[in-house]
Amino acid sequence: MDYCLWIIDNKFVGVSLGHDYCAEHEWGISEMKSLFGIREGGSKNMGIKSRVITTCPRSLIFKEEIFKKQKCAILFTQAKTWLKDVEIETLPNALEDYKSDIGFNIKYYSEHPQSQPKDPMVCAWDSHSFGVGVMGEKEVVYLKELYDAFLNENVAIATINLMPNNPFSNNSLSLLIVDRLPQEALDNMYNADKEYYSRVDYEKKIGMTKIKEKYGNKNGCDKLHYYMACSAKWIDYNDAINREKRKKELKTKYDIQYWINYSDDDNNSGWYTVEEIKEWLTGNKKLTEIRKAK
Repeated sequence: MDYCLWIIDNKFVGVSLGHDYCAEHEWGISEMKSLFGIREGGSKNMGIKSRVITTCPRSLIFKEEIFKKQKCAILFTQAKTWLKDVEIETLPNALEDYKSDIGFNIKYYSEHPQSQPKDPMVCAWDSHSFGVGVMGEKEVVYLKELYDAFLNENVAIATINLMPNNPFSNNSLSLLIVDRLPQEALDNMYNADKEYYSRVDYEKKIGMTKIKEKYGNKNGCDKLHYYMACSAKWIDYNDAINREKRKKELKTKYDIQYWINYSDDDNNSGWYTVEEIKEWLTGNKKLTEIRKAK
């Protein structure tokens, strides 16, 4: 499920805008957080507190429209932080044809019922902006409720995995109405932060933070050690027994592994052990050569 309307107990809670490209390339959403005045997170500021907006820029635009006798609406911002008080009427490129795109999706899924159904909407987002277009009576009402929540600073912007039990599921940027969130969602945010900051501390403890800072990327000048993403992930954060089993299978003594996306070889994206990353970044061999030698 790439994107959806969040409906919990027959109540509209917010919008998921689709899976997370930003994390894959380690871009994050820092510009978006700055735009909406979201406080910096930390080990002492975990959970919902580090996701709630504290301002709503005038560059957040909401429009209702009619398309082929259907009600439509779009909520979007293109503004970067230095444009946060400027209204921008131009739609994001990815959403210029949002009404016809939604119409096409509705027709396609009506003709292909075996495919996973989608909400009548399209979404786009990057590190500093987002857009959501919807079609339908209740969908337009939902989006207007979300816009009103933005105006009242009652929105949390978060990246959440909608299907945490699916190993192939990625995080999705979500716009959530704070006072409608169930306790389970609040707990998930807190637990996600706890896992993240524990992982950050672990990387520092084993020396990988310094190694990445000293040898990794080198301002893009060192092709041998260049990467678009070198992202750590716990091998199994919640199950110590399975973690030790997986560590033996992976032939690593560390509790984390790294996802690499594009570096010295277009074909080397994938999961690598700490030992492999350390040897690669501090040595003179390609990562693919190190893997083949194992």
